[in-house]
Amino acid sequence: MAETVTVYFATNREELPDPDEPEGFGPGLNRRSPLWLRYGAGDMVRQKKGSPFRLAALRVAPESIPGVTVGETEEKKLGSTAVFDALRRRLIDRKADLVLLLHGYGCDFETALSHAAELRAAWGTASHPIETAVFSWPSDGKIVPWIAYASDRDDARSSAKAVARALERFLAYLRELDRSAWCKADLHLVAHSMGNYLLRNALQAMIGDLGGRPLPRVFKNIFLIAADEDNDALEDPRKLARLPELAEFVQVYFARNDAALTISDITKGHPDRLGSTGPRTLTSLPHKVTLVDCTEVSETSPAKDAHHQYRRKRPEVIADIRAVLAGTAPEDVKGREWVAARRCFRILPAKR
Repeated sequence: MAETVTVYFATNREELPDPDEPEGFGPGLNRRSPLWLRYGAGDMVRQKKGSPFRLAALRVAPESIPGVTVGETEEKKLGSTAVFDALRRRLIDRKADLVLLLHGYGCDFETALSHAAELRAAWGTASHPIETAVFSWPSDGKIVPWIAYASDRDDARSSAKAVARALERFLAYLRELDRSAWCKADLHLVAHSMGNYLLRNALQAMIGDLGGRPLPRVFKNIFLIAADEDNDALEDPRKLARLPELAEFVQVYFARNDAALTISDITKGHPDRLGSTGPRTLTSLPHKVTLVDCTEVSETSPAKDAHHQYRRKRPEVIADIRAVLAGTAPEDVKGREWVAARRCFRILPAKR
């Protein structure tokens, strides 16, 4: 029986001529500005468990801003408000938490929504349901050595202020609500692969916008998974050192055999990657940062996954993340063992 889920989105991708067509948005930055955002929702369908979700229907929220969009006298209407209202009602109705995804390299618009739908189906449980939303930056969906990687990295950097703007708009929406209308859901952020580089630059944009003031505590958990980011990022104030201010907990999932990141390390001239080695040093990490070694549970099919897709496909990793989302203390998550010398937990393969 077919499974249908709704995924909410914000994007700064280019708008195709008919935005209500399934493809909706293209591989480039929005032609108005890299900061121009559109919001909406997609109905995602898969025919059987394990198959990919496909986009069945796309709804782009109407947007009208006097003097900017159509005419000077039109009534102001923000697409973000309509989507946030719909999402808030869904969270209340399902008593669910929200997981926000920053996807990685080589991911077109439909694939971004598909991955968010997979997380909703895999990470949510009957006792702890989740809804998912994705910020889809203009990764071009092509795995082409050198050229596509460099292009995506440039687009991730160019999208940073758009991500910061979307988050700041969400916080403004919450401040405008009467407390009686709050959904009381926990909010979690997941950055995968190059999405971590996007997160680094978005964090720096927020720091600049706040002029040195403390960052707001927005998230329950921030998950840095298979991070295509320098392994000194959590100690460098120009990178992710201030990220823990945004969350109650920061979860770093890495795999020493992640071939996709090894290629990034060797061929692109990057330093060691956070998603391969974990943090460069353990002495200055805040206590709220938890390290999880997925090396022994990173192999997935097909082989081209390159030990890089374990957060979507390995049951042991999915079970681990479910426990974290449910609020289980790090030392009480089943299937882990503590490795004192490396100050990290290791996920053990399930016995077959």
